[in-house]
Amino acid sequence: MRLTKTLTTLFVATFFVLLIQPMSIVRAVSLSPLTFELSANPGETISNVLKITNTDPTPVLISINVEDFTAVGEEGQVTLQDDEGVHTYSLAKWVTVTPSVLSLGPNEAGTVQFTINVPFEAEPGGHYGSVLATIGSASPGAGGVSVAQKVGSLVLMNVAGDVTEQLFIEELSAKPFSEYGPVTILSRFQNSGTVHLKPRGFILVKNMLGQEVDKLDLPQKNVLPHSIRRIEVPAGDKLMFGRYEATLTAIYGSANQPLSSVTTFWVIPWKITTTVLIGLILLLSFLIKGRKRIRLALSVLFRGTHRYPHISPDA
Repeated sequence: MRLTKTLTTLFVATFFVLLIQPMSIVRAVSLSPLTFELSANPGETISNVLKITNTDPTPVLISINVEDFTAVGEEGQVTLQDDEGVHTYSLAKWVTVTPSVLSLGPNEAGTVQFTINVPFEAEPGGHYGSVLATIGSASPGAGGVSVAQKVGSLVLMNVAGDVTEQLFIEELSAKPFSEYGPVTILSRFQNSGTVHLKPRGFILVKNMLGQEVDKLDLPQKNVLPHSIRRIEVPAGDKLMFGRYEATLTAIYGSANQPLSSVTTFWVIPWKITTTVLIGLILLLSFLIKGRKRIRLALSVLFRGTHRYPHISPDA
């Protein structure tokens, strides 16, 4: 029976932390590195070391295992696959870990070696798994119940061979109208290939005069095969006015294939603009209504043409 556990993770700059918390008590354990990006040939064996540190003031007992994962959603979520099936991008069945159980005292660090034996018949492309540390207290907690949780480190491996690198900009957009900046620019990348890809580039923002107002580095985030990844960046300052154009320019893959897209948006501080317009209208109205008085005053001051009515001494 296939069992999948969907867990939300933050997969930013190749970062992944998986946490299962059945009770309110959480043990503080850190992993290093948080991700492994590897390449291998069919039939090759590669090994790496994962460092685990217990930063909690109490001892912990840790069991190590490996599970496959696939992408779900557009914000770095993954689905762990802990069943016995074989998946297109499976990695777990190739991995062995030593030791499989680790006991750490307070503030103690230990290491786990994991070895990947890539089969000769391995399918070229991306294969994905997570080295998971299931953490249980070395001694029972309150009420005699032990506490358990999981943390993990991602392993992203490309197997050499006939692979497809294909990335598209599915969307580049911003809110059409904003009152103030910065304006969030959204880019969505779709990976239709067989390996994970990481677009590299920048977003250039110009105002309606064609002047550059901002240049933003595109955060480098992995896009797993057959998934969409959204990336958001803030552009501009608080005080902005008018129409703006944002151009995304990027490259990806081993051949540095180009990507580009353009979007436009407006920033109108309508409250300030409305106040200024009302002030100008009132000023113009005052000037129009008082133009006769102004003309008369100017005549008195500069021409002396104003005539006072004759008053008879007998009046």
